[in-house]
Amino acid sequence: MADYTKAVDFAAKDALTAGNPLKIVKGEEIDDEFNAIETSILTKADIHNETHTGTTNFTTVNVSGTLTAGLITGGTY
Repeated sequence: MADYTKAVDFAAKDALTAGNPLKIVKGEEIDDEFNAIETSILTKADIHNETHTGTTNFTTVNVSGTLTAGLITGGTY
């Protein structure tokens, strides 16, 4: 899973003086931001109806309703 990390500090551009070429927002910078956001979203599990494979670790799980599980190991239950 990739966490989103901002590539460009657009707010810092506001502090630059008029005429400074770094003050200009470029399409490449915006594209880089959207690509980073897309990667982050695509590599995260959805909240509902997600299928997990392999080993998934949880620190604390509270279940309300019916739990169907093949194997539960460790902890107190």
